Amino acid sequence: MKGITGNPALDAYHRMAISPVGGARPVDRPEASSPSTAQSSAAEVSISARARDLASEANHVDSAKVDGLKQQISEGKYRADSQAIAHKMIEQLG
Repeated sequence: MKGITGNPALDAYHRMAISPVGGARPVDRPEASSPSTAQSSAAEVSISARARDLASEANHVDSAKVDGLKQQISEGKYRADSQAIAHKMIEQLG
């Protein structure tokens, strides 16, 4: 059977979507409940100490440095060092 798209994965998906497979039946969908009858269930979440540390580190902003960079940019004096940026990216990625 010749494919429609030329992509074997997409063609297989298309064939599965349009042909009945082994007598499959439609999915039973739960009845929608009204807000007054719905029961609420609370999920319990715990955050590890390591995650808290990472979150607090990520939220630290050096305001003086940001203000200095903003001023340099507005005055047209800021020049990005592409080599330093590339080295930092490689260092962080891996």
